[in-house]
Amino acid sequence: MENNPADPVMNARVMKIARMRRKYLFATVLLYILAQVVPHNVSQINSSMGTFFGIWLALLIAVTFLVAVSRCPRRGYYFHVNGVTLLVLRNCLHCQLHIYFDEIPN
Repeated sequence: MENNPADPVMNARVMKIARMRRKYLFATVLLYILAQVVPHNVSQINSSMGTFFGIWLALLIAVTFLVAVSRCPRRGYYFHVNGVTLLVLRNCLHCQLHIYFDEIPN
């Protein structure tokens, strides 16, 4: 899936989606704190905490998958995946394209 590198509108759209997915991932990780504190304060039964943990884990897996399949607009490879390794870094793992390249003034 190679995108046209000369199409700045498509590149900006692709990178905006990738940044949005990263924000969802970081928000999901932070949500874990609330997902464990709230049930603990409401109910002292460990099964309620386990239920919330299971729901959070399913959400984390789904969001991580979305981040993993984000594509780089330059070459079309996965932005955060190289081989079997998922690294949520600011640069593409293949061509080193920065996640905010379309917002940096020239």
